[in-house]
Amino acid sequence: MLQKTRGIVLHSLKYGDTGLITTIYTELHGRLSFMMQGTHGKKSAVKANLLRQFSLLEMEVDFKPGRDLQRVKELKIHTPFQSIPYEIAKSTQVLFLAELLNKVLREEEAHPELFEFIFSSILIFDLMEDGIGNFHLIFLLQLTRFLGFAPTNNYIPDYPFFDMIVGKFVLMPPNHPRYLKERGSSTLHELLKTNFQNSNNVKIDSELRVSMLQFLLDYYELHLGSKLSLKSLEIVRDILH
Repeated sequence: MLQKTRGIVLHSLKYGDTGLITTIYTELHGRLSFMMQGTHGKKSAVKANLLRQFSLLEMEVDFKPGRDLQRVKELKIHTPFQSIPYEIAKSTQVLFLAELLNKVLREEEAHPELFEFIFSSILIFDLMEDGIGNFHLIFLLQLTRFLGFAPTNNYIPDYPFFDMIVGKFVLMPPNHPRYLKERGSSTLHELLKTNFQNSNNVKIDSELRVSMLQFLLDYYELHLGSKLSLKSLEIVRDILH
């Protein structure tokens, strides 16, 4: 059945000399994998440069339920990027976040609110000029709302410790090691009440930014119940340190 849908590229794997197997998060069907043939050929209808991570696509797909590799009839860029491919701080975060989403978005079913959140966040990021270094932290926090383990922002000075297991701020350090101390908890509180447009309002030095990223990955792994093992983690740490 031919269907038109928007899509967000998460990952591409070379197949043969000119093909790609590309994972795309679609508006109509969630996560799907596509066989893209001849992507490096001169006459190919689907060019490899359209399939970079986080590319925003308009697609016409030949969708068949239960098929491992779907087929695409036509695709084009929905919105050309103005800055993401050309700014290292942005392209590195895109590499990292696309890899993370490829790990955590497993469902082959529509989730319109989640799709719209990711799609609109990418558009905002492409236009951002300030607070770029905090984007991935705010994105990861906002994503937890759709994954079912969003932190409760009940922070007050009397509740200065964030307990990762219960997902909220508490009065005393819990009797386990999975918690944030005062400085990290205060920063988490600021990030939780910040949106992308105001991300520059949260002042974080490079050392704290790295530690907050590690906290968020630990938090994800705890609540997802699995290791993420992200290859791009060291790259994003180095660039944004």
